[in-house]
Amino acid sequence: MMNALKQRWKDFVVWFIKYKGYENRNISECHMTFVSYFKTRIRKDVDNFSPKFILDGLVESGFIVDDDSQHLKSLTLMCEYDKQHPRTEIIISVSRER
Repeated sequence: MMNALKQRWKDFVVWFIKYKGYENRNISECHMTFVSYFKTRIRKDVDNFSPKFILDGLVESGFIVDDDSQHLKSLTLMCEYDKQHPRTEIIISVSRER
């Protein structure tokens, strides 16, 4: 059942990237920050919200070349509080081409 959930998340990300017209950007070097906003202040373990399936979808859609250390230079995970608008924001900083 968990593998099916992982696949659905990856498929959703691939669909979303294509829907937005961002497929095949082939970003070769970037930094990413994932900020998860929760509706309660209950303590959370930041590493429980790993973006593995989102990253897999970004790779499969061609948005980024790969999620290895050569291409994804840093990955920051953060948890915040927003009672009215719980969400996850993804901030992508693209490194300049040399």
